[in-house]
Amino acid sequence: VFETSVKQTLGITCMFMWIILAALAFGAVFDGLGAVRAIDNLFTEQLSLSPWMILILMQLSFILMGTFLDDTAMLVIVAPLYVPLVGALGFDLVWYGVLYTITTQIAYMTPPFGYNLFLMRAMAPPEIGLTDIYKSIIPFVGVMILALTLVMVFPQIALWLPNYVYGK
Repeated sequence: VFETSVKQTLGITCMFMWIILAALAFGAVFDGLGAVRAIDNLFTEQLSLSPWMILILMQLSFILMGTFLDDTAMLVIVAPLYVPLVGALGFDLVWYGVLYTITTQIAYMTPPFGYNLFLMRAMAPPEIGLTDIYKSIIPFVGVMILALTLVMVFPQIALWLPNYVYGK
């Protein structure tokens, strides 16, 4: 039993590390090609979007990607693109990290491939179907969207503790 557990754990860990390696390579190629500057230019100058609209589009992209990708792989892929843009737009990076965390949790609860939905299905009794879980998650997604909106509109909800700890 122990040997089987170790082999399965090693296999999952190796798979996870390959995902991170591929995401890091993807981010490095994007950065080397100047994609960060191109995306910044596209959003701010070509499309003339406001900083808040760009932020909302980023959150929507996280929800879309989060239904298919693990949060770590998603972060490694988009961090080289989004973090410089967030800084250039004048937003606090800690606050943006909190928004990212809330948004990925929403994505994990969003059909069709949200990780938490399948986790709930595995833990639920056999008579509870995936459709029942999809229906039951709607209020929770609504509350999480409300929380995300509140943290976006009132950044101090997320920043009061870091500011207190670091004396800002």
